[in-house]
Amino acid sequence: MQVGAEIFGVFLAGVALGLSIAAPPGPVNAMIAVQSTRSVLKGFLVGLGAMTSDATFLFITYNMRQFFEIEGPLRGALSLISSALLAYLAYLTLRSIKKLQVSGKREERASAIPYFTGLSIGLTNPFQIAWWMSVGLSLISSIGLIIIIGFFSGILFWIVSFPMVIHFAQSRVPQLYKIVGYTSTALLIAFSLWFLFSAIESFI
Repeated sequence: MQVGAEIFGVFLAGVALGLSIAAPPGPVNAMIAVQSTRSVLKGFLVGLGAMTSDATFLFITYNMRQFFEIEGPLRGALSLISSALLAYLAYLTLRSIKKLQVSGKREERASAIPYFTGLSIGLTNPFQIAWWMSVGLSLISSIGLIIIIGFFSGILFWIVSFPMVIHFAQSRVPQLYKIVGYTSTALLIAFSLWFLFSAIESFI
């Protein structure tokens, strides 16, 4: 029972991390919002494309770890980089809350092929690449695939629920973004601190 509870706890941590990464305002969520004002399905397809890019990075990252062992000081350094990246993402999320707008100009950029729009944004997003090369690699090395499964479950929940909320509450999108933004900031800071403590333990 204790082992099962621990695995479930790791899974929930992955879900929370997935939500904290998927929810902050950014190019993917901006396009999801644009497409969702027209169709819930189109908004979901943008998110699905972005999640496919995450799956691609997962495959690359998982195979990278087979070429070298991440232990001791190397794990500590990787955890420290992960902590710094998550803290920076928290800062960017907090800063972006003040700039949130969903206007008619965004609707003009709506894509005719939402899935490939999300995929292209995800594959070329430098922060997404950096996340997998640091945080993702750390998670796979230290905890394993359970937290990664939780991570993708969190993203899946977001890309299903977010388009529905946007579509049926379009007039309240800015307020929704602010709530999501503050919640994501708190989660990102919490995970940043977790990686920081992990780095300290590795160095000690």
